[in-house]
Amino acid sequence: MGTTLTADQIVGDATYRGQRFDGFDLKHRHLENGVFDGCSFAGADLTAARFNASVFTSCDLSGARIGGCTYFAASFQNCKMLGWDVREGVNLTATTFVGCDLAYSVFRGVSLAKMDFERCSFVEADLSLADLRDASFLDCDLSNVDLRETAFARTDLRGATLAGWNPRRHDLAGTIMSPSQAIALATELGIWIEER
Repeated sequence: MGTTLTADQIVGDATYRGQRFDGFDLKHRHLENGVFDGCSFAGADLTAARFNASVFTSCDLSGARIGGCTYFAASFQNCKMLGWDVREGVNLTATTFVGCDLAYSVFRGVSLAKMDFERCSFVEADLSLADLRDASFLDCDLSNVDLRETAFARTDLRGATLAGWNPRRHDLAGTIMSPSQAIALATELGIWIEER
């Protein structure tokens, strides 16, 4: 860990490594173009903060309050973001997520259209009423997500874990998946697929 900083010392256009910002009040702060490597924001209040074009690597943002945050063109790699609630005006436009843990997060009614997620975990996340058109979830764990009235169109699920998905209850039209995933879902419907 580096030198301990106070909330007032955190500014945009700066690099932070190994810092703990747990529980900090960073509401309405302009922290654009920041680099956060191995930092912890667990339980921090980031309400309406701006992190445009910021890079987060191996950070813990679990339980952070992010209502009204702007992450335009930001990137998250190998971050822990358990329980994020993205419903209240969070801007994730052009933001990328690779290897992040978003388990138990709430995306209810949120547009994730055209967004890319790779090797992320969404276990038990709420994706109900979400817009997933043209979104990509390559090799993600989507086990037991809530899919009530979720909108799919060209949604790429190839390589994703779809445990708990029920094609009887959810309209999966418009999804793209691998043959093995399609076979697994057909099995859920009681369909036997055999070579002649």
